[in-house]
Order: sequence, then structure tokens, then C-alpha cells
Amino acid sequence: MGMAASQARLLSLTARMTDNENSGQDISYSKIRLSQQTEQANKDYLAALDATKLTVLTGFDGATEVYTDISYGLMTGYNTVACGLQYVVTDKEGKLLVTDAQKKAFEAGNGDLNKFLAALGYSQANIDVTNNGGASDEDKALAQQRIHEAWDKYLTSVGLHYGDDEHGLDFGYTSFGGGAFSGYATYTLTDLNTGAKETKALNYEGTTREQREMYDYALALTEGFYGDSDSLNNLKTSADPENAAYVKYLTNIFQKMAQSGYYTEQNTAETIKDNKWFEKQLREGNLLLEYYSVNDRKFISTSIDSDSSIQEVEDEREIARIERDYQNKLSDLEAKDNKFDLELRKLDTEHSALQTEYDAVKGVIDKNVEKSFQIFS
Repeated sequence: MGMAASQARLLSLTARMTDNENSGQDISYSKIRLSQQTEQANKDYLAALDATKLTVLTGFDGATEVYTDISYGLMTGYNTVACGLQYVVTDKEGKLLVTDAQKKAFEAGNGDLNKFLAALGYSQANIDVTNNGGASDEDKALAQQRIHEAWDKYLTSVGLHYGDDEHGLDFGYTSFGGGAFSGYATYTLTDLNTGAKETKALNYEGTTREQREMYDYALALTEGFYGDSDSLNNLKTSADPENAAYVKYLTNIFQKMAQSGYYTEQNTAETIKDNKWFEKQLREGNLLLEYYSVNDRKFISTSIDSDSSIQEVEDEREIARIERDYQNKLSDLEAKDNKFDLELRKLDTEHSALQTEYDAVKGVIDKNVEKSFQIFS
């Protein structure tokens, strides 16, 4: 091999050895990063083993309490929490989080309880007969009597009295084009001496919540009995005790909406069905819980920490998922580490071969240089 060729080969070997060493160094850095990732995975795994979830008391299996993962539907549903309390969910400003159906019913009723209930398929009227139906005269007379009693109670509460010995008082209903709760109640005064009649609308004239409740109830009875033939037929009435309890549940929601305001989440149906989203919002304080107090007749604040129907438990399903993810991550990191080890061994072998050839070529160049000096010395 000539001097020039030997020097060119030596430079080539030097470059390849440098590349080899740089590659080995990159792989060593990658192994260090893998080690750091493994350490972080271990820390995350240990922290995740403390994963918990919120559950709600939903019943009993004999004497054993049964808890279910917390959700919006569970907390705000009818008779879904075993303690028997009715819960609602609000934002930090106190506005009620409602479903799309509740929002539409409230807005369709324009603040009218009976229209709100009717939009959801219910009536607080606790009668099943209508004036234009096939009920017996006796049943119709009983219904009329209850209507009179309901209006008398309301009228007395607001200091009004339309009937006396000289006048007869009858109640009726004027409907605008049919449909449930689409008109207004009326009263007709009949002069018992002359027979002259005067019919006027029975508008709400009260100022208290109790007076409003009496008015709405009397109005529901009146519409149900005197309204069009579909007034009660298309609605579930409070004559059924189960319906009556559900109507009370809806009424509490209506009153809370009217008092505190309301809102819906974007894509409400999908969002509030996501119990993970709901639990996260509760934990972070973005959503708050209230329960209805029968004694106070209003909703009272509670919390996930203080409410006895809610408990935090180990999330076994989440822990199992975390363990699977952890094992998968470790397997992936180990596979990468083994691959790096294999690449390092290949680089070591290549480096040894390059070093041997480098030493041989350098030896040839050194001998050529030595001979050159001998010739010219």
C-alpha cells in the first residue's frame, strides 16, 4: 500500500471511528433517558395506586349498603339516592344545571308551573274525571266541589270573596285552541235575583310562595276538569300517589330554576352522562350539590366530603387499568433498552475491528516514514 493510499485509509478509519463513538454516545444518552422514564413510571404507578372514586348509596342488599359510582343522573334523579333526599347540582354562582328537557319545558311554560309540568307529561291535578268525559254525575260533582274548595282557599288567602247570599259563584276555564294548560281559569258571578251573569278571568293576585302554590293547584284542577278532552288524558295526574311524588320532585326543580336561574352544559346529554367529567367537576368545586329540606322547604348546600350518602372508595377498576398501563409501559421501555444494548454491542464490535485496522494502517505509515528518514539521513 502506498503512502498516499495509507493516509487516505487512515483518515477514513478515523472518521468511521468518530461516527461510531458518537453513535455509542447517543445511545448511552438514550439509555439514560429510558432510565429516567422508568423511574418516573414507577413514581406515577405508586401515586396512582391511591386512585379513588366517589360512590353514592343507592340501596341495600339485606343489611349491606349498596353504593354506585357517582353521576349527574344518579344524584339528581327521582328516588335514586337511598337516603330519600332530592339533590340538585349548581355552578359556583348557584345556577341550576338542568337537562335539555327541563330547560325546554321551563321556557315553553314561560315561568308557569302547570305548563312546565304539562310539557314533561304531568299534572298536579289530583282528579281523573273531566266535565266532558264519561264520568258519573256524582264523580263530576265531587270534582267541582274540590275545585271550589281550592279556589276558596286561594281567594281567602289574598283577601278576596266573590260569592255571597245574593250571588252564585261558578268556576270555568277558557282554552286557547286546545292543548294542556293553554288558557286561563274564569269565575262567573250570577245574580241570584236577576239571573244576570258576569264572567271574568281569575288572575293571580298573591305575593307569597304559598299563595302561588294554591293558585297553581286550583288552576290545574280547573283546567283538568273544564278544559278540552285531552287536558288530562295526555298527562299523568297526581291522583296516582306515585305521580304525585314525582310532580313534587319536578315542582322543586321548577321553583329552584325560577329562584336561582339555570343553565345547561354544551352537548348536555353527552356531557352530564359522563360520570368521570361530573366527578372531576365536583372535586374541583366547579359544581356544587344541594339537597331539598322538607322542613325548610328549600334546597340546602351539602358537599362530597360531608354528605353521608357519598363515600370515597378505592377505585379497583382504575387501579387495574393503571397496573396494565404500567406493565405495558415497562415492557416497552425494556424492549427499547434491549434494542439499545444490542446496538451498543454491534458498535463495540465494529469499533474493535476499526481500531485493529487503524493500528495496522498506522503501523504501515510509521514504517514508511521511518524508512524515508533513513534514506535521506
